[in-house]
Amino acid sequence: MQTLVTGATGFLGSHIADRLIERGDSVRALVRPMSDTSYLKSLDAELAVGDITEPDSLPEAFAGVEVVYHAAAHVGDWGPWSDFKRITVEGTRNVLRAAAKAGVERFLHISSDAVYRYRDLAKGVDETTHLETYFGPLDYYRRAKTAAEKIARRAHERGRVPVTIARPALILGERDAAMLPGLIAFLKSSTAAYMGNGRNQLPCVYAGDVADLCVRAATTAEALGETYNAVNEEHVTQRDFFDAASEIAGVDPPRRSIPLRVLYAIAVATEAAARLRGWSHHP
Repeated sequence: MQTLVTGATGFLGSHIADRLIERGDSVRALVRPMSDTSYLKSLDAELAVGDITEPDSLPEAFAGVEVVYHAAAHVGDWGPWSDFKRITVEGTRNVLRAAAKAGVERFLHISSDAVYRYRDLAKGVDETTHLETYFGPLDYYRRAKTAAEKIARRAHERGRVPVTIARPALILGERDAAMLPGLIAFLKSSTAAYMGNGRNQLPCVYAGDVADLCVRAATTAEALGETYNAVNEEHVTQRDFFDAASEIAGVDPPRRSIPLRVLYAIAVATEAAARLRGWSHHP
C-alpha cells in the first residue's frame, strides 16, 4: 500500500512511519528542504520535498498515494496566531485539497484531546463529548487543532476525502524532542512547582500505541468517518508525572505549588509582555 505521512520528521509522525514500514507498506514522507531526515532514511522511507503551507509543492508528493497520515502541525504552544493558522489550519486545508485531487482512498487526520473543554477533560471524555468553543488568550494551539479537525470532518461529510480522526492525549515515547525535555528543564529550574495541588489527572499515551491506532483506523472499513480518542486507560496525576520526570532528571521533586488562578494570571501577563517585545521564543 502506498502511504504518505506528513510531519514524518516529527515525534508522532516518525512512529507512524515505523509502523507502516513494519507492515510492509510503502512510506513516502513529506519533508521540508531543511528537515533532519536521518531517521527516515534509516527506515528507507521515500522522501518527497514539500511544505503543507505551499499548495503548489504538494501534487507530486500525493501522486499515486492510497492512504494519507496527516501528522504535521505547528509544534509547541508558542508563537503568533498567524503561525498556528498558517501551519495547522491552512496547512490541513491544503493537504486535504491535495488528497482530494489525487483521489486518495483514506485520510487519517491527527487531532488532539486539546479540542475538548478543560472541565470535560477533568471529568472524563469520550468521542461524543462536545468540543471547545471558547478559547482564551493562551489557547492558540487548542484553537488551531479544533479548527483543523472541523475542516477535516467537513471534507469527509461533503464527500471530498474519506477521513478518520484520531485524538491523542499527551504523547510520551522515544524521539520526543519537545515536551519531556521542556519539562525536565523546568524541573531543574528555580521556578519548578506543581500547578495547583498536583492531583489533577494527566491523560497520557505511548507514541507507539497512537501509531498502532492510527494505522488500524486508516485501514479498517468500519473506522471510515469515525473519531477515536487515543489514551491509556489508567491516568497518572500531575504530581506523579512530575515526580517521575524529576527522578529521570536527577533532581528533587518540586517543593511548592502555585494556585491555578495565580499561575494563569502570571502566564497571561508574561506572554502578553513577550509578544509585545517581539520574542521569538517561549518566555
